[in-house]
Amino acid sequence: MDQPGLFDPNSKPGQPDTDLTLPSPVELVPAPANATPRKVGRMPKRIVLVDGHALAFRSYFAIQALSTKSGRPVQAIFGFLRTILKLLRDGGSRRRLSADHAIIVVFDAPAKTFRHEEFDSYKAGRAPTPEDLPQQIREIKHLVDLLGLSRLELAGFEADDIIGTLARRAEIEGIEVRILSPDRDAFQLLSDRVKVLTSDYEEFGPEDVQKKYGVSVAQWVDYRSLTGDASDNIPGAKGIGPKTAQKLLQDYGTLDFILGSLDEVKPEKVSNKIRESYQAVLDSKRLSQIVTDVPVELDFRAALVRDADEPALVRELRSLEFASFVRELGLENKREVTALGWIAPPQAAVFGFTLSEDSAALANLTGLAFAGEDGEVHAHPDPTDAALDGLSEVNGADAKSLAVFGRTHGHESLEPGDDPILMAYVLDSNAADPANVSQRYLEEDWPREPAGRAAAAQSLLKTLSPLLTGRLRSVYEDIERPVSKVLAAMETRGVSLDAPYLRGLSETMTARMAELEQNVWDLAGERFNLNSRDRLEAILYDKLQLESGKKTKLTGKRSTAVSALEPLRDAHPIVAKLLDYRELSKLKGTYLDPLPTLINPATGRLHTTFSQTVAATGRLSSLNPNLQNIPVRTETGREIRKGFIAAPGFLFMSADYSQIELRILAEMTGEPGLIESFHSKEDIHRRTAATILGLTLEEVTPDQRRGAKAINYGVLYGMSARRLSQDWGVSYQEAAEFIERYFKAYPLVAKYIEDTKVFCRANGYVEDLFGRRRYLPEINNRAFNVREAAERAAVNMPIQGSNADIIKLAMIRLEPELCRLGARLLLQVHDELIVEAPEDRVEAVQNLVCDLMTHAYELSVPIEVGVGCGRSWYDAK
Repeated sequence: MDQPGLFDPNSKPGQPDTDLTLPSPVELVPAPANATPRKVGRMPKRIVLVDGHALAFRSYFAIQALSTKSGRPVQAIFGFLRTILKLLRDGGSRRRLSADHAIIVVFDAPAKTFRHEEFDSYKAGRAPTPEDLPQQIREIKHLVDLLGLSRLELAGFEADDIIGTLARRAEIEGIEVRILSPDRDAFQLLSDRVKVLTSDYEEFGPEDVQKKYGVSVAQWVDYRSLTGDASDNIPGAKGIGPKTAQKLLQDYGTLDFILGSLDEVKPEKVSNKIRESYQAVLDSKRLSQIVTDVPVELDFRAALVRDADEPALVRELRSLEFASFVRELGLENKREVTALGWIAPPQAAVFGFTLSEDSAALANLTGLAFAGEDGEVHAHPDPTDAALDGLSEVNGADAKSLAVFGRTHGHESLEPGDDPILMAYVLDSNAADPANVSQRYLEEDWPREPAGRAAAAQSLLKTLSPLLTGRLRSVYEDIERPVSKVLAAMETRGVSLDAPYLRGLSETMTARMAELEQNVWDLAGERFNLNSRDRLEAILYDKLQLESGKKTKLTGKRSTAVSALEPLRDAHPIVAKLLDYRELSKLKGTYLDPLPTLINPATGRLHTTFSQTVAATGRLSSLNPNLQNIPVRTETGREIRKGFIAAPGFLFMSADYSQIELRILAEMTGEPGLIESFHSKEDIHRRTAATILGLTLEEVTPDQRRGAKAINYGVLYGMSARRLSQDWGVSYQEAAEFIERYFKAYPLVAKYIEDTKVFCRANGYVEDLFGRRRYLPEINNRAFNVREAAERAAVNMPIQGSNADIIKLAMIRLEPELCRLGARLLLQVHDELIVEAPEDRVEAVQNLVCDLMTHAYELSVPIEVGVGCGRSWYDAK
């Protein structure tokens, strides 16, 4: 999604405000019944005024659907708290929060304002409020109170009116003011003491308005009155855009002068546009003005005092499953652990440790402790790898990382043992990091020191092991635990890079990017920053008049995201140049420049980390760096793989499962049409195209086969007819008909999809072929978009999870056999395994890999594996 930060003064306002005749009477929102008078301290040196409704609204859309285990939506609450805690920590500045800074949160009252009374159409164009947002806003207000922050709302006025009033009062008192609001109407309040905070907490002041918009703060309301604001149904002058409004105010000074001297305003076509919109401009000015004398009472000294109700706050945060916020506020429980002196750890010891780096292969050991079977904890005063002498296995949270550290420092046979976080992941893949696991099962926060971690990990092992029963026990014992040993070996080995080649490719891309940038400028007829979405939007959709088919959810702006530009690739040559530029920029910044710097000087190789507990489907994730997302669909992306090279005396071998997800679909649905196609070794995509289009296999064109491939895989991800129409280049109606024909041809696939949804609604989870579960409480959510996303995940997870487990089983069986041949498993990338094979044993290794991958798990259809060899990853594909 192409969207700005939560608070970006370049974005359209989310919750605008104005100034008109004051209504009467007005009342402050009543304080909670149990509220006590706020203490009064000294006068603050700075106040931060937060537009609470706007922050909640933006957080709701800026964060992916988020809910508790019971299905309670919390994304708006999470985003709101994340920002408020940032303010509490930093005070709206780059420095630490000062004791002289106050935070005041202002909300819109749940009633119409005087603007609505005077202008029926005010904000009439807005989309309806999501049905699960109001309750989250009520919860947010409660949390603001529990945090001990000042909270204000006033019937008849919007938050900006209260913010404007407080800003003016504070300015008179000599207090610095920072405003956290996405509403550009707030720019009219700016002065030497009053600034708006941007999305990255930079301060936006009067000089920034002048520089960016070409008008002064004093002219801001006039500027907005001319340009209008569609998001709030503020009309402005029809046909007057930002550039024209800017020039008018630069030439004539004020809107009053312009309206009173229209005969003198040039050019004539501009003055005529203003005449035609005369009343609309007047209305816009009244709607755009912020009230600065609202009858609201607040003692700034009281706002400086923060009396948080810590016990109630902790209970509330835990009910929301926000353990990280409890920890950030310093409210976590501290496990009382008495650490004894260090002794040689027994084989059954449960370890707690800390490392200096995220990558265990690059890290030093900064803390080490273990809990023995008797429960006593022993902490090492100055740990080194020697503390692991004599051990063959280490147990504990993230045991794999401790094993990788040990292997990197000479303990080649050290392996990870039992890991409570892996156990928790098997039990519920939605919440499997130490903080959440500790809160959920021990009702305490994850300790920071190694001794506490050792004790907590031991308690978790005792708690979680009995919960792993039946097929879940098998997922842990037969898949997750043994594959962690394989991953430890892979992380330790690393992979060789051709650093000079990658640096040279980076230089080539830099030159190509400069060429593309010039091409774009030539096609646009002007120079501009290609990374500025607002300038790009104006160039594409206003100047070049390209059709915009997609708008961002938050601002209503026309999207410049890749997904929005791809359908326009043939509409104008500038689009292809832009997309090529973006691809090169991403590849250069993500891979070419960083990868050579990450080579371990001790090994001369690159070491990624494989996480087993990130993806809810069971897939492995590659981190620090991520080697699973190197593009393979473009030649430029594939060029990067030439930089991954085999060690001297070895060749790279790439082994890739062929259409494994569709074969699993055939297995899970029992669909005869799919099963027969795989047994007869037909081209499954050509068969699907022929079936839904009523053609013979020979009549299917390459384009029709590509469309059928999109349907075959799209079914697994809940592809809509609209998406298919875009991908296949047909009308929406044709796409809908194709999907309907697909399900008629493969009725058991349609039955699987519906049965899976029904099962998930009833049980709250789905399972893969091996019994791995994914809990999806959102599937019964009342919000359509949340519920629909959960349904797609429910249909997809059994297939993706089974795929992930099959390749894990292959890795477990391959590892010892490869070692016997002198080969080594290096990387896992989705359906692909990368092996380094001795040059003189390539054929034997290839036969072994094909055999074990093919028979890792027996399906009712044959499994096929494609294998390639070469000096580089590129050559092996």
